[in-house]
Amino acid sequence: MVQDHISAFVLLNLVVNMLRVLAKLHICKLTRESHRYHHCCRYLLWCLRTVSSLTNPVERIPFEKLETIDDHSIKFHQFRQILQECTSAGDLLSGMSVHTHLVKLNINGFIMIWNKLLSLYLKFDHIRYAHQLFDTMPQRDVVTFNTMISASVRDDYDAFELLHLFSKMKKEDVKPNHITFSGLIGASNGLLALRLREVFHAQTVHCGLSSNAFVGSSLVDGYAKQMRLEDAIRAFDEIIELDLVSWNIMIDGCVRNNSKEHAVRMFLQMLKGNVRFDGFTLTSIIKTCSKPGDLKHGMQLHGCAIKFGLAHETPIHNSLITMYSKCEKGMESLIKIFGSISEPNIISWTAMISGFVQNEQSEEAHGFYKEMLRSGVRENDFSLSSILPVYGNLANLDQGKQIHARVIKSWFGLDLSVNNALIDMYSKCGSLEDAHLVFMKMEKHDVVSCTTMIMSYGQHGKGKEALEILSEMESEGLVPDGVTFLGCLYACSHGGLVEEGVRVFKTMTEVHNLKHKQEHFACVVDMLGRAGRLNEAESFIDEMGIESDVLVWEALLGACRLHGEMELGKKSAHKIMELRPEGHGPYILLANIYAERGSWEDKEVLREKLVSHGLKKQLGCSWVPLERMPC
Repeated sequence: MVQDHISAFVLLNLVVNMLRVLAKLHICKLTRESHRYHHCCRYLLWCLRTVSSLTNPVERIPFEKLETIDDHSIKFHQFRQILQECTSAGDLLSGMSVHTHLVKLNINGFIMIWNKLLSLYLKFDHIRYAHQLFDTMPQRDVVTFNTMISASVRDDYDAFELLHLFSKMKKEDVKPNHITFSGLIGASNGLLALRLREVFHAQTVHCGLSSNAFVGSSLVDGYAKQMRLEDAIRAFDEIIELDLVSWNIMIDGCVRNNSKEHAVRMFLQMLKGNVRFDGFTLTSIIKTCSKPGDLKHGMQLHGCAIKFGLAHETPIHNSLITMYSKCEKGMESLIKIFGSISEPNIISWTAMISGFVQNEQSEEAHGFYKEMLRSGVRENDFSLSSILPVYGNLANLDQGKQIHARVIKSWFGLDLSVNNALIDMYSKCGSLEDAHLVFMKMEKHDVVSCTTMIMSYGQHGKGKEALEILSEMESEGLVPDGVTFLGCLYACSHGGLVEEGVRVFKTMTEVHNLKHKQEHFACVVDMLGRAGRLNEAESFIDEMGIESDVLVWEALLGACRLHGEMELGKKSAHKIMELRPEGHGPYILLANIYAERGSWEDKEVLREKLVSHGLKKQLGCSWVPLERMPC
C-alpha cells in the first residue's frame, strides 16, 4: 500500500510537469495541431488513470471514462461525472488530480465542474482548500454560493461569514434562490444572527420568495426558536402552497412556544385542508398533553395513531409514554406501551425512567435503569439527567457516586444538564462539598446551575454562600429568574439573614421586574417567623393583601409552632381551616402547640374535631439501605 502511494506521488509529479508543457503548447492553434501536443495528451491520460488505479479505495477508475475528441483534446464536461464519482467513493486524491489538471489547462468555463470540486473539498472538511478554490474560481453562480453557505451553516460559522458571502453574492450580481435564503435563515442563531434573520426575511420579500414553502418553513422554524410565535404564524400565513413539512414545522413551533391552543388549531386546520398527518405530526401534538386534565385529549390522539397505522412507530410510543406519565397516575399504561415497542431506543428507556420518577417510584426507576444497561443500551446525557434524581430521592450517596463515575467515563461530564443533576443529587444526599466541587469544575454555568447550587446552600442553612452565588451569577451576565430568587429567599430564611432576604425580595421587582408569586410571599413570612418576628410577619401579610393565600398562613403557623405562640397560632390555624378544609396539617400543628403549653383538654378537643371531619394524619416514614444496589 505504501509503495502504491509512492508510485502515485511520482506519477503526480510527472502529471504536473506534463501540464506545464501542455499549457504552453495550448496557446495557439498551430501548436495544438502538432504531433507533440497529441502525444502529451495521451500520456497525460495514462498518468491520471494510473494514479486513480493506485489510490481509488473502491477499485473504480473514473479516469478510464475520459475520452478524446477529433483533435485529441479532453472532453472537459466529463470531469463533472468523474468528480461526482470521486465524491461518492471518498477518493480525494483523484479529485485533487482533476483540480491540478483544470488549473494547468486554465479552463474558464464549465462552472459545474468547479462546483463539484468545491463540494468534494467540503465533504472532506478541507475548509481552507475550499475557500482558496472559491476565491480563485473563474466564475461563481448561485450553486457555488449555496454550497459555501451550507458548509458555513454546518460548521457553525459566525454571522459575519454568512453576511460576507451574501454581500459578495449581491456584488457579483448572482441572484439568490430559495435554497440560499433557507440556509441563511436557518443559520441565524446568536445575538447578531437573530437580527440578521429579519434582514434576510426582508430580502426574501424583495425577491418574491417569502411565499416559497422552503423559505417560509425556515422562517417559521427560526422565529419559533426565538419564541416569537406571532411572527412565525405570520410567516406561515405567507406560504402559498403548504405541504406536510410546513404544517409539521408550524405545529412543532407552537408546541415549542408552549401554546397548546395554537398547536391544536393548526392541527385542525391541517385536517380540514385534507393534508394527512404523519408520525412527526402526532409526536408533536401529543406533547401538548402535559397535565391530568389533558388525558382525554391524549387518549384521542392515541386512538388516531392506532386508526391510521402509526402506532408501531417508536417516536410515537415515546411521546405516548411521556404523555401518560404526566397525565395519568400510575405506571400501568406506560408499561403496556413500552412492552409493545419492538425495538425500544434510548429515548424510550429514558421516558420510562422519567415516568417512574414523576410517579415517585424511585426503586422501580433504579431497577428499570439496571434492565436498560443489561439490554446493552448505553446512557446519553438525557438518561443520566433522568436517573440521577432517583438517588437524590433515595438519599443513596454511594449509588449516586457510581453513576457519577459512569458520567466521567462516558464523557458526559461536560454536559450542563448532567452536571446540574449531579449538584442536586449530592445536595439531597447531604454531601454539600461534592455538590460545590461539581459546580466549581463546570466549564460554564447557566441559570439552572446557579439556582440548583443556591438551593443546595439553602437546604444546608448557608445563606451567605447562596447570596455569593447570586452575585457571581449576575457578574457572569446570567439573569436570575423567579426560581432563583425563591432559592435565595429560602437560603436567607434557613440561614437567619432577614435583612438580606428582604433586600432580595425587593430586588425582584425593583431591579429585575419580576412579579412576586405566592411562594415568594410564603418564604418571606417563614423568614420573619423563624427569626421570631411574628408580628412583622402578620403585618407583612396584611400589607401585601395576601390574606386569602393559604401558603403564607401555613408558614406563619409553622413559625408559631416553633416559638410556641398560642394566639397567633390559633388565628393562623383557623385561617387555614377556612381556606383548605380538607387538610389535616393545621389540626396537628395547633394540637402540638396546645401540648407544649400544657393545654391537654384543648388538644383533645382538636383531635376529636379532626376525626369528626373524617381527616386522618398522614403517616411519616424513614428508610435506611439494607444492601448495596449495584449498577
